[in-house]
Amino acid sequence: MTDPFASLVPDPATRAAVAAARMVAESPRGHLLLLITGARGSGKTHLLRAIRDRAAGATPPRQVELVTLGRLAEHVQSRGLADAGVALRDRLLRAEIVLLDDLEVIERQLAVQAFVFDVLESRLAAGLATVVTAARGLSQLTGLDARLVRRLRDASTVEIGLPGPAARAQILDQRITEAGHNLLPGVVTALAEAELGSVKEYLGALNRILAVQETTPTPIPVDDALALVGLERTVPVPGHDGGVESQGYAAGEFDEFLTEVVANVSEQFDHWRGRLRDAVALWQGAGMRTGRLERLLADEGPGDPEPVLEAFERDANELVRLAAEVAALAPDLAGADLLRDPDQLVAARRLVNEARTRRAPLSAPLPDLTLATIGTGASNRVALETLAAIVAEPGARHNPLVLAGPSGVGKTHLLHGLGNALAHRGLAPIACLSAHSLLGELSSLSTPEETAQWRARYQWVAALLIDDIHLLANEPRAHAELLQIYAALEEGGRPMVFTSSRALSDLAGFDPRLLNRLEGGTVVDVRSPDREVRLAVVRSLLAGTPAANDVGLIDYLAGRPADSVRAVQGIVHRVLVEAEAAHTIASAALARETLDTVEGKAPRRERRPIGARSGILSPGMGVVRSPEKMVQVWPVAGERLLTELG
Repeated sequence: MTDPFASLVPDPATRAAVAAARMVAESPRGHLLLLITGARGSGKTHLLRAIRDRAAGATPPRQVELVTLGRLAEHVQSRGLADAGVALRDRLLRAEIVLLDDLEVIERQLAVQAFVFDVLESRLAAGLATVVTAARGLSQLTGLDARLVRRLRDASTVEIGLPGPAARAQILDQRITEAGHNLLPGVVTALAEAELGSVKEYLGALNRILAVQETTPTPIPVDDALALVGLERTVPVPGHDGGVESQGYAAGEFDEFLTEVVANVSEQFDHWRGRLRDAVALWQGAGMRTGRLERLLADEGPGDPEPVLEAFERDANELVRLAAEVAALAPDLAGADLLRDPDQLVAARRLVNEARTRRAPLSAPLPDLTLATIGTGASNRVALETLAAIVAEPGARHNPLVLAGPSGVGKTHLLHGLGNALAHRGLAPIACLSAHSLLGELSSLSTPEETAQWRARYQWVAALLIDDIHLLANEPRAHAELLQIYAALEEGGRPMVFTSSRALSDLAGFDPRLLNRLEGGTVVDVRSPDREVRLAVVRSLLAGTPAANDVGLIDYLAGRPADSVRAVQGIVHRVLVEAEAAHTIASAALARETLDTVEGKAPRRERRPIGARSGILSPGMGVVRSPEKMVQVWPVAGERLLTELG
């Protein structure tokens, strides 16, 4: 089999890139990540094909996948990553060599970049080779995910430049041989000496000359051939007799015909270039990116530019409408670059759909649960200080945060309090929901489209707060969705806070990737409430009741041991219910009698409503019963007898 690298003409500008590519093809395990940079049309794709063909022709053949990232992006935009990425990811993780072409095409396309990053990470961990090409250096690719940039900075990087005139002449001669045509030797030499921007431009110019050559059996003179592509001879070209080839031929029908062909082609060439230049200036003035038109100018361009210009105008006008809708639905998205690039129209449509989904209602924090109503003590002081830091700098610190502690210690109150504090600071929307609610929402989604829209709602929130995340154990679908949502929020620097009744080390049935992300954040323990916290809870629950200022009752209830805030609430509620049933006011004596009876410390006596007895003071009002300090009237004598005998 012919060596595919034999077609790559050696030249100082390409030698390093060709050598690196050959090593990957022949020894992929020794070269895990290679980045090839070079201007558009410099031969990067040709180099990738050489790697593919060389590796596929090895004994035994190596499995190679060549992916054009532009096509991958279009596929993802039209079908969604969930549909487009699963099968492809499996293929890319099985291949011994993966070739990813045109990294610059996926700038600002975070979903595709996340997919590429995941593939790179998995392949590096498995010891598999990957080659990536880019038209610009990493420092010039401003729209790339920071994680992807960091990973590619660790790659072996080589640059491929424009080969010199001699190498360019060999490339052009190869193309002529492949096409089965003939040109005067001086044509190739003169064209190779011209100053063009890329190998692709040289090949395009050669194709135009060959197209005209097909119309006549007579070889085209050098100057006429160059004129066909808008060039002039830069150096003398040897003629057939060893001298310098003359610039003119004897007048005749052929010369007249050729002159007319050259004139017509040049006129047509100039016409479409002029139309494209005017369109570029017009749309750039309107704030649109014109990469599609500029690429045509760099290449040959169409014979008739009107269809291209009409299509560009349709796309640009649609972008204007979409940008206006996004500005109304989600003002923070109105400045997205893709809303100014007609080549990103499909992505812009998806962005508008995402903006529409953001209007769908989200589970918000309960307004009555605020941080101000939480008592501060040793058991929750660290948690409150951490939440205050998040409110001061949302997403900058403690992201993600996990509040861990036994059930009932106030984690839910802390979570909702944080959500309300962030909303008061101006962040919106805030998603605050339980893991149970999350599972319920997911279970109602039956199609990939519904799932993608649901996911988009949470990927755009200003903060994500999930209660009782331990309930997501053994829920792989929830883990997969949370990982995608997590990546989007992390990239945007938006806060994520979770609560768990179990320590992270005790969480079983969780995707290791999700667990690693949680463990990589801040974990704060919330312990059983100390006296200060219990005191705040008691005061809060007694507020608005006749016993709100009963210091003895408050002190007694706060002093009772309780392993959770919920237990403190239960104690207070029991006392208030007993007081209401007895038509009396809650007191320390009533609380002591009620709670001791509940705990089995003393038999509970039947209480009578106020008014059943009469006297100076009524028993049960927190006063010690004593015959010496009370005057009692017993309307029924039998009741007194029973009391004294009891």
